[in-house]
Amino acid sequence: MIPIFETQYNEELFYSVYFIVFSVDFIIAYRNMWVRRRAEVREREFSTFFIFIGALFFTIFFSFFFGYYSYFSGIGELPEAFIYIGLVFMIAGESFRIWAILTLGKYFSPVVTVYSDQRVISWGPYSLVRHPAYGGAIILLLGVALSLRSLFSLPLVLVDIAVYNYRANLEERLLIQNLGEEYLDYKKRVKKKIIPYVF
Repeated sequence: MIPIFETQYNEELFYSVYFIVFSVDFIIAYRNMWVRRRAEVREREFSTFFIFIGALFFTIFFSFFFGYYSYFSGIGELPEAFIYIGLVFMIAGESFRIWAILTLGKYFSPVVTVYSDQRVISWGPYSLVRHPAYGGAIILLLGVALSLRSLFSLPLVLVDIAVYNYRANLEERLLIQNLGEEYLDYKKRVKKKIIPYVF
């Protein structure tokens, strides 16, 4: 048993949700990329993909690190109830992200890409925020940090927000260059960028 989870039940519950969430994300995100019908790529940007993945592993690794630190030192340790609160955030964040990916459909790509037949999607989660898949990922990672029960893990999410915001800004520049007024009009209608009603 890993001490930070207090009981075997908590440990098994956390890892069950953790592996299901990330497995579903990987399968849906990359399946969508491989089954997409062929279309000419207007622009593609790879560098932020590696920053994106780096931020993901950074947050998860240090959430575990600080979870152990807080448990054994007693400094910044959160109550056991935060395991369950975190799991709710993980499920909610991943659900929102999957909703965004499925809504975007053939236009979704793990790598920032603008296709020749690109159109603005403005329904579903895209009526709430312009980059809901990023918002879902941030909520998911906040859930991981909460479940591992350390106050020191929570500021790590700020790193993810900064990275996703940088990537979203780059994506929007490419969309404006390629779609022009269509995307600018959408940006005027949907004010929030990543997290509904917040940012």
